[in-house]
Amino acid sequence: MITEINKHEFHKVKHLTDWCQNIEVKAVAYGLNPGRIYVDDAENITAALIWIHGQSGFQLIGDSRREPFLNELKEYMRERIEPELLNLHIHAVEIGVVDETWEDVLQHISGKREISSDIQHVYKLNPNPISYQVTLDVCASQDEEVRILRIDEVLLGEKRYNNSSFLKDKISHFWTTIDDFLQHGFGYIAVHNDDIASVCFSAFTADQTHAVDIETVEVYRRRNYGAIVAKAFVEECGRVGIHPYWDCSPNNAGSIRLAQGVGMSLDFNYRVYWYNLST
Repeated sequence: MITEINKHEFHKVKHLTDWCQNIEVKAVAYGLNPGRIYVDDAENITAALIWIHGQSGFQLIGDSRREPFLNELKEYMRERIEPELLNLHIHAVEIGVVDETWEDVLQHISGKREISSDIQHVYKLNPNPISYQVTLDVCASQDEEVRILRIDEVLLGEKRYNNSSFLKDKISHFWTTIDDFLQHGFGYIAVHNDDIASVCFSAFTADQTHAVDIETVEVYRRRNYGAIVAKAFVEECGRVGIHPYWDCSPNNAGSIRLAQGVGMSLDFNYRVYWYNLST
């Protein structure tokens, strides 16, 4: 019987996450980032559906042939999960999978509703990264009033910037509390005059791997601020032995260019399925 387990029981799915390449899954299972976990059998867990709050989506892991997920997950989604998503103003179900053996389960879940899919890229740092290209790009912005600051408790406690809430909202989307982020993650911001122009920080963490979230405020895009904060983030990863993990869609050319510019290369792909919810 499909059951949602409590956070103090999340460790029970660790044997499934050990085989999963997606750090977001491990981050939730380890209790580091917010999420929820639904399992096929609370007494003998062989498959799990994991809600990753920071991605507003799910991941399926474990044995794709388990009967509870093949036969019961559709009804469970309709009665329990989908109404909660609608209450959160989320109007589509998005589910990532490690391989295509989950196809039958996904078709079962979506029912008569059209289901679509696409791949996601994951980039990781090259063994001997070269960041000269980023250095050259950044030089083009040296005439501007730009400061690079490491995110810390003092910075987050201040309201000195016109858009200080932008940074706090970004972090709060991925972390249960600001203190959790400060304990397990780190990041950098680019400041132009009194505005936070760009941010790059740890969105998920597990096993000395940090998933990157990066965003540049719209009015500051195309000025290389994203390259500056990404370079600062990756350089600290190198100094302290952290492995950066960069997840992006194949049509996000800007994100791919940034990842490659700081010495990262494609490590693996995974597939994401989605279907729309009727209101």
